[in-house]
Amino acid sequence: MRGVLCFLLAVLVLGIPALAVDTDGVEEALPEAAQEILGEATVSDAVSGSGLFKTIWQWVVSAVGEQLSKAAKSACTALSVALLCSLVGAVSESGKTPDFAVMAGALAIMSCCAGDMTSFLGQTETALADLSDFSKALLPCIAAASATTGNGAAGAARYTASALGLDILMTLGVQAILPLIYAFAAVSTADAALPGGTLGGPAKLLSWLCSALLTGLTTVFTLCLTLSGLIAGNADKLAGSLTKTAISAALPVVGSILSDAADTYLAGAALLRNGVGIFGLAAVLCVCIGPVLGLGLHYLLFKAAACIAEPFSEGRLSALIGNIGTAYGMALGLLGSAAAMLFVSIVLSMEAVTG
Repeated sequence: MRGVLCFLLAVLVLGIPALAVDTDGVEEALPEAAQEILGEATVSDAVSGSGLFKTIWQWVVSAVGEQLSKAAKSACTALSVALLCSLVGAVSESGKTPDFAVMAGALAIMSCCAGDMTSFLGQTETALADLSDFSKALLPCIAAASATTGNGAAGAARYTASALGLDILMTLGVQAILPLIYAFAAVSTADAALPGGTLGGPAKLLSWLCSALLTGLTTVFTLCLTLSGLIAGNADKLAGSLTKTAISAALPVVGSILSDAADTYLAGAALLRNGVGIFGLAAVLCVCIGPVLGLGLHYLLFKAAACIAEPFSEGRLSALIGNIGTAYGMALGLLGSAAAMLFVSIVLSMEAVTG
């Protein structure tokens, strides 16, 4: 009788978590940006390997030309204004660009770039919100699927650490880091427009604050996620070994057969879990790829424009162009950090723990 009870307990431990896996919820929570790229793709498509990432690559190839054109147009406009101001200085009696021309040039550069910058920072905020909403459907599903493979403690621990870290980053990103980026762009413009460069220090401070917040959050998140996985993973290994032992001991004749069947069941559950994870990775990539592509191209081209303008234009204007590139880079770092944290959460949740 005791053996039968042990067997039933083992079946419950292995079987009940499978009922909690709701892949429909993940598919319904797919962000609009991901739906535009993936279409009607499902978790089953990820399990069968139907080419989700090939679809994403094809979209990137088709979109990179448009994004490159926008970035080049904006950077070239800023560069043209800087060179025009240098021509004003070249024809002046003193041979230097007058302060009023530098001020007008700084305001003109920021006016030309403000539309693109506001648009991409808005896209960054939207992407952060989409990642936050999607993670609330995806991570619990992967944690539930991980429980079916005998990794319940690790799945729950990693879900808790991931959810907390992502929530903190999304909140700080929208309420603190994005406003700091706007403030950095405004202070950089004022520093270029006003003679003397008196606002260079505050601009550097704002840039440092953004970097420090992102670095600190990412470091703490990684540390918590690693520690939670290590601690909970050992508990899962022990629980899996005890469950198999209970099945074999409860039914001496067919116990080993059922124990092997449990391994097969766990392999199938791992396939489901990995399918959900791959689907989630594809969705996160779709949400971020558009803004990341645009931000990255703007960052590179504005930095290149600053290097070209430096020998020929007034130093404050080339510095402003470089700082605009830095602002794009900070937004890229924010979105990249959020995506990386979610990527790491998904991959670690998919990681098999053998016992």
